[in-house]
Amino acid sequence: MSPPASLPPPAPAGTPLADLLESATFAPPAPAPPPPTPAAILSAWSHLRSAAPSPAAALAALETLHLHRRSLRLSSAHLELLLPLLPLHPRLVSPLLATCPRLLPNYSLPFASLPLAPRLLLLGALATAKTSKNSTSNGSSGSPSTGNLGSDHGGDDPVVAVSRILENMEQTSETSDGIDHLALAGIGHALACADELHFGRILVSLVRICGRIGDVGVAVRVLKLVDWLVSGFVESRRMRKVQVLFEVISPEKCESEGYVLFPAVMAACGGLRALRVASVRHRLDFAPRLKEAPERTIRFAARRAAVEGRPDDDQRHVLLQCVALGLTQCGPVASNDSVLRCVLMALLEELLPLPRLLRISVKSPDENSAELAKNQVMQHQDSVLFKEAGPVTGVLCNQYSFADEKTKDYVETRVCEYAQELYHHLRAAVLLHQAKRNGLLAEIDKIAEAAFFMIVSFAAEVAKHRLDANSSGGFQPEVAVRILVEFSCVEHLRRLRLPEYTEAIRRAVVVNQDNAAASALFVESMPSCAELTTKPDLLTGTRYICYTDEVQTSRILFYLRVMPTCINLIPTHLIRDKLSPVIFLYIQHSNEKITRAVHSVMVSFLSSGNDTDQDDRVALKEQLAFDYIRRSLEAYPGVTPFDGLASGVAALVRHLPAKSPAILFCIHSLVVKAKDLCSTAMIQDRSLWRSWEESTEPCKKILDLLLRLIFLADIQSFSYLLKELAEFVTSLPKEGQDVLLDDMHAHVAESDDVVRKPVLVSWLQSLSYISSQADVRESRNNAKNARSAGGVELSLNRTIARL
Repeated sequence: MSPPASLPPPAPAGTPLADLLESATFAPPAPAPPPPTPAAILSAWSHLRSAAPSPAAALAALETLHLHRRSLRLSSAHLELLLPLLPLHPRLVSPLLATCPRLLPNYSLPFASLPLAPRLLLLGALATAKTSKNSTSNGSSGSPSTGNLGSDHGGDDPVVAVSRILENMEQTSETSDGIDHLALAGIGHALACADELHFGRILVSLVRICGRIGDVGVAVRVLKLVDWLVSGFVESRRMRKVQVLFEVISPEKCESEGYVLFPAVMAACGGLRALRVASVRHRLDFAPRLKEAPERTIRFAARRAAVEGRPDDDQRHVLLQCVALGLTQCGPVASNDSVLRCVLMALLEELLPLPRLLRISVKSPDENSAELAKNQVMQHQDSVLFKEAGPVTGVLCNQYSFADEKTKDYVETRVCEYAQELYHHLRAAVLLHQAKRNGLLAEIDKIAEAAFFMIVSFAAEVAKHRLDANSSGGFQPEVAVRILVEFSCVEHLRRLRLPEYTEAIRRAVVVNQDNAAASALFVESMPSCAELTTKPDLLTGTRYICYTDEVQTSRILFYLRVMPTCINLIPTHLIRDKLSPVIFLYIQHSNEKITRAVHSVMVSFLSSGNDTDQDDRVALKEQLAFDYIRRSLEAYPGVTPFDGLASGVAALVRHLPAKSPAILFCIHSLVVKAKDLCSTAMIQDRSLWRSWEESTEPCKKILDLLLRLIFLADIQSFSYLLKELAEFVTSLPKEGQDVLLDDMHAHVAESDDVVRKPVLVSWLQSLSYISSQADVRESRNNAKNARSAGGVELSLNRTIARL
C-alpha cells in the first residue's frame, strides 16, 4: 500500500449541492459574492411586484436575486412572485425556489412545462422537504402526499418521479444534454432521500445516462456528487446506502450490466474520497472490505482502459482521463500494474498531449490553420485535464515507487520516448512559427512548461529509487542515461533550476562519471552530425540552417555541459566517430554558450587519460589538436571565447607528448595570428604601443598567451617557441619591440622556474641586443647602402637562429 498522501481540501461546509457541482473542475466552489445592499434586493423585489414589469426589468431583477441566492431568506410572499416567472426563466427561478424546500410542498409547480434540469432540481428539493418533514414529525421514511406532481412523475413521491424520469431517459433515445449541475443536484437530493430500492434504481440509471453522454465534465460532477452523498450517509450513520452504492458500481455489476465504465470509476473515487475524509475528520475506522470495494472498481476500470479499445476509441479516451482524474481526488490506492499504466497513458496522451498539438501546428502551416491550432491549445489549457496534470504526475510517481522492476522499466521507457517525441515536434514548431509571431508558440509554451515539470518530477522519482547504491534492482547504467536523454530533450524548456532537476541530474551524472558502460551509452545517445544538419521530418519546403535551430542547440548544449564529467571513461573510438564531429560542427557557433562548452569538452579530452587505449587516445589528441587550433583561431576574435581558447592551448601543451607536431603547429599558428592582429591593430590605433599595458586588444591577449607558454611548453618545444617569438618581436617596429621586451623581462623576473629562467635571461639579453642593433642598422639603411643592408639582414638571421 502506498504511503498516505494529503487529499484535496473538501468544499466549504454548507455549500449548496448545485453550487458545488456548478464547476466541472475540482477547484473549490466560487465564494459567495459580497452581501448585497438592502436597496438592491428591495429594488429587485419591487420590479417583480409591479403590475406589468418589462421583460428586461424582470430579467435583471431575477439575475440580481439569483446572484445573491445564498444570502436570501424567502417567504411564501416571495414564492408567489417567483412562481409565475418559473416557466419563463426556469434556470434562474428554480435555484431560488430550491433554497426554500420547506415551502415548496404548499404550491403546485408546473413540472410538465419545465426543462429537464430545473424539473429535476425542484423534485430533489421537494424530496428533501418531505424527508425533513417526516423526520421531524414521526421519524418515518415515507413521503406524505402533496398532490402536485402528477401521475406522469410518480404521483405524490418526488423520489419516484426522479426515478421514472431517469428510467425513461435511459430506455429511450431522448437526448441527455440536460444533465447539468442543476439536474445532478436534483438527482443527488433524491438519492439522499430515497429508500434502498429507489436508491439503486436511480443510481443505475444515472450511471447509464452519464455513460451515454461521454463527457469528462459530467464525470467530474459525478465524483463530487458521490463524495457529497457518501459524506452525508457516513455522518447520518446510513452505511447500508454506502454498501449499496459500491455494489451497484462493483466490477461484477459493471460487467454484467455492460456499463460504460467512466461514471462508475468516478463514483468509486468519489466514495473512496468521502470515506478517507470521514476517517480523518471523525476518526472513524471503516471495515477493510468497505474500503476495498471502490478500489476494486478502480483497478477493474484501469485494466480495461489500459488494454482495450482502439487508439481512436472515444470511450477509452474518456475512461483513461477519468481514472487519472479520479485518483487525484481519492488519495493513494494500492500499487497496481494496470493503474500505473493507465495513469501513464492518460498523462502522456490526454492531459499533456503536447506532441499531438505540435504536430497539428506544423502540418497546418498557413495562418488560418495556425489560428485553429492556437485555439485548440488554448481550449486544452482551460480544461480540467490540463489543470490536473500536476496532481496526476504525483499519482504516477506514487504508483511507480511501488511497482516491480519490469513495470518501472516500461514506464521509464515510455516517458523517455515521450520526451524525445516532444523534442522532435517542438523543433519543427519553433522553426516554423517563431518568425511569424502569431502567438501560437506563447500558448504552446504554457503546456510545454507543464510537460517539463512532469518529466523532471518523474525523473527525480526514478533517480531516487533506481540510482541509489542500495537499489533492489542493482546497478543499471541505462537508467541514468535515460534521465540525461530526457533532460537533453527538454533543455529548451528549462526556465528555473528546480530542486528535483538538480538532484536527478546530480545522481545521473555521478553514475555516468563512475561507469564506462553508462558513459558510452550517453555518447551514443547524442544526435549525430547527420541528424544535426538535417531539418525535422515534419518540415517540408523550408530552408534549414542548423545554427538557427534553438531547440536543437539547447539539446547539444546540455550534452556538451555533461560530457566533461565522463570524458575519461568514453572509449576513444566514440570520441573520434561520434563526439569530435559534433565538436567541430559547433566550434564556430554564434551562441557563446555553445562555443564555451565546446572548448570545455576539448580541454577535458586533451587532459584525459584512458589506460585501456592510451596509445590510440594520444594519437587522436594529436590529430584533433590541429583542427581545434585552426578552427578556433579562424573565429578569433569573434565567436571564439579567449578564455576557452587559452584553456585549450594550455591543455594541449601540457598533455601532448614532448615536441609533438601539434604543439609546434599550435605555437606557430598563435604567432601568425599575433602578427595579423598586431598589423591590423597598428593601422586602426596609432597609439597602440603607448597604451599597451591597459590594452584589451585581441593581439595583446594572444601575445600574453604566448608568454604564458614559455613556462608551460615542454623543454623540447621550448626552443622552437623562443625562435618563433624572436622572429615575431624583431619584425615589429622599434616601439613595439621595446614594449614587448619590457613585458617579457617582467614575466621572466617574476618566474621561480630555476631551469628555464637562466636560459630566458640570456635569451632576452641577446634579443635586446639584436633589437638595439636593428635600430642602428635602420639608421645606416637610410644611407641606402644595399650591400651593407644585405649583410646586416644575413647577420640578423644568423643571430636569431642561434637564439
